Amino acid sequence: MLDAQPRPRRPLIEIPGLGSEVHHVKRYEVRRFLGEGGMGRVYQAYDPVLERDVALKVVKAGIPEGERRRFRREAIVGARFCYPSIARIFDLGICQRSDAEWFTMEYLPGTDMAAVIDRAEARGKHLPLAAVADVFRQILAALQYAHDCRIVHRDVKPANMFVTRDPNTRFMTTKLLDFGVALDLDGPTKTEVLCGDPNYMAPEQTRFGADVDPRADIYAAGMSLYEVVTGRLPFEELADAPLAELLRAQRESAPLPPSLLLPAGTPSAVSEGLDRVFARACAKDPDDRYQSAVEMQEVLLAVLSLA
Repeated sequence: MLDAQPRPRRPLIEIPGLGSEVHHVKRYEVRRFLGEGGMGRVYQAYDPVLERDVALKVVKAGIPEGERRRFRREAIVGARFCYPSIARIFDLGICQRSDAEWFTMEYLPGTDMAAVIDRAEARGKHLPLAAVADVFRQILAALQYAHDCRIVHRDVKPANMFVTRDPNTRFMTTKLLDFGVALDLDGPTKTEVLCGDPNYMAPEQTRFGADVDPRADIYAAGMSLYEVVTGRLPFEELADAPLAELLRAQRESAPLPPSLLLPAGTPSAVSEGLDRVFARACAKDPDDRYQSAVEMQEVLLAVLSLA
């Protein structure tokens, strides 16, 4: 179920001299093209009213209505959140010269973890475990916040973990992006369409009619952790296989333990601990997984502190 549940509307009140509605036309100055995905193109833009840079995401022409709903949902769900490790959404609208929908979010100079992994692999390196700990400390905290708001992300993966530098503190920070296929737990929770990336998808997400809850995000976080620490997907050997084979593997197969792919010299307490964290986070039965993101966070950080 992709559509957000409608919120009850409160009666309008009158502002003296203004009425019950305030209208304002928003204007953004487009500065440069940043990139594009399947649904939209992203630009760096400037908000002259609030005097700040923003990321402006514009839906591509000809996108089917189902994808346009996902585009809108990314903005609507994201705008509910106010958390340091979740990208802030500012505004949503339609271009006056066309029917192209757009939304603005905080401008984040930096890169996503998928690109970080690719660069490390190109150099024949693994990411420092201290950096892994910092990334997952923030991502798991963001997931806990979303789950407390009764939202399941359903598309947790390194490409949706964005590493940037806080403009005020200058510290590196990681933010969770893209709530376009998020599930509202106050609405229907059964899987009606396949949502998410098959490389990280929990077994219950691969079955039509199955209930999905926050533990699906725990599974995807575990699969993402595997890729971040080893540099390869858990089911790398199925990268070019038919989709049905990959989905079957998510339901029935276990990847190699991550300890077999860690660099030489990794302390045994760390490698064995990572095996245990991965095995529990990615248990096929949701009841056997960590039952909350904060529980996984506590265990993972304790393991990585031994490095």
